[in-house]
Amino acid sequence: MGRCALLLLTLSILFMVGPVAGEESAMEAFSTRHFRIHLLSDQRDEGTEVAADLEAFRSQYKALMGSLVPLHEQARRLEVFTFDGPEGLKAVMSDFPQLKLGTGIFPGEARARAPGMVAVDATGLLGRSDLAGLFHGLVHLCHDALFYNPDVSGSWWVREGIAVYLMQTPYEEDGTFRVGKVRTSEGYIADTSKSGRVSGTHPSAEQPKKSLSVAAQAFENGQHLPLADLLDHDASMAWPDRDKRDLAAIQSWVLVHFLLHGPEDELRSRMARFLELERQGKGGAETFRRVVSGDLDRLEPLVYRHIKQMR
Repeated sequence: MGRCALLLLTLSILFMVGPVAGEESAMEAFSTRHFRIHLLSDQRDEGTEVAADLEAFRSQYKALMGSLVPLHEQARRLEVFTFDGPEGLKAVMSDFPQLKLGTGIFPGEARARAPGMVAVDATGLLGRSDLAGLFHGLVHLCHDALFYNPDVSGSWWVREGIAVYLMQTPYEEDGTFRVGKVRTSEGYIADTSKSGRVSGTHPSAEQPKKSLSVAAQAFENGQHLPLADLLDHDASMAWPDRDKRDLAAIQSWVLVHFLLHGPEDELRSRMARFLELERQGKGGAETFRRVVSGDLDRLEPLVYRHIKQMR
């Protein structure tokens, strides 16, 4: 897919990240209503298409979250920088030595996030479903720009669960979203790119229905994260290992989907009341018990039973 094959994204709300060294003369910029796109001069067509995707996705975020709580006004355009390989990302990240990038920069994977900023080398994104990885990063920016009150880190499950929920929502060719449905894994196995293809193995871009099977199996075997522990995990806290973090992301997605599309309509309005407290930094398991569910032990099996409706 042409619009994705040349992308490297740096999305910034609070930071104005300048062009990478050596690229200054080749960069140009244009603005949409909510984004300012910085790109190489020969990528204008791809950038225009990507801008349309970003605007469509931001609208979907606003439609979802705005139906639950009043949203803040966006203070400034989101800055989008596009390149055609991982070197640009490495150069940008060198300006933030406090961030741990791990062992390398991978196509299709968001490797670092500072306040208001996410960086993605998207040269490995080929199919339309691969836009999910891009969308996932954008949700985290929208959380801070539109939902959370200033200086609130919030609950990990809310931030990540909504991000995965939205990235796993099918995005059609006409720019619409099939709300409540789960997208396919089109493109993850057969396609390859010049930079190598990791979207199919990166947890946040893994085949959606396979991820749901992992969560269901973990619950059946008693290897899942207890709901109370998930609800109490602050967004600023790291997980002890990657496997636990990845499972927590899937479980958070299932919980969000259950609250929005579960068997009881009342759950959605209860979630809305919880989110009003969450955005103020008053979330957590005790608030969830009081506002949403009462007994978590009784709720938990119902959440995992809901996975059948998602698949």
